[in-house]
Amino acid sequence: MMTLKKAFSIGNRESISLVGGGGKTTLLYALGRELSASGCGVILTTTTKILEPAPSPFLLQFISDEFSDIKKWLAEHLNRHQPLLVARMRLPNGKLEGIFPEWADEIFSMDGVSTIINEADGSAGRPLKAARDGEPVIPKNTTLLVPIIGIDGMGCPLDEEMVFRSALASRLLNLPIGSTITEDAIVRLVMEWIKNGPTGARIVPLINKIDIPGGLEKARKLAPYLLAADPIRIRRVVLGQLQQLPAVKEIVRISC
Repeated sequence: MMTLKKAFSIGNRESISLVGGGGKTTLLYALGRELSASGCGVILTTTTKILEPAPSPFLLQFISDEFSDIKKWLAEHLNRHQPLLVARMRLPNGKLEGIFPEWADEIFSMDGVSTIINEADGSAGRPLKAARDGEPVIPKNTTLLVPIIGIDGMGCPLDEEMVFRSALASRLLNLPIGSTITEDAIVRLVMEWIKNGPTGARIVPLINKIDIPGGLEKARKLAPYLLAADPIRIRRVVLGQLQQLPAVKEIVRISC
């Protein structure tokens, strides 16, 4: 069974940012569990908002709007084989308010931190989204950028059910609402998600939900379009299903 670490070629020290469609929070916790099982200093956070997780013995969390308190708490718990989740505050809707991207960069520089995984984007659970100005909120020290694409959006109408901020997507793509979402349209949305990422970051897209009927075939058709969009930084595309094990089905690599 291929691990997430191997699929995304995650090294011993990484700042990972998750952007794009639905599945980011699931991947955040899945990576946290896997990486902390074999090492310490795994930090989970967000620069947007995420649902607060239920209490779990497999996760420690600390919430404070004082960065000095967050750093102190982290320093005291970095030797744990548990992911450490930090956020700034609880919101009335059950979500956690994320940290500033500068905080994420400073946390990554702390002694004892091996990996920080950051949910840098919101999509209201839709398979695809349109990025508005200022999104995603990607820390400058990001080394691995993972755009997540729900394959259930491909071939469907461009509407709010499948694309978060569909009106904005319609304008960005110059396509009317109700148009069929093609491979090209998905790639153009993805390029908007990653345009604010650090130039040196590796980009490994994840095509999610390949377990739906016809999903794997659609994902195999989409992957070459993603590879062709930025062949310098996008060298592989992961095909998988985050709600099932094994999460990774296969990898499509750029042809040499």
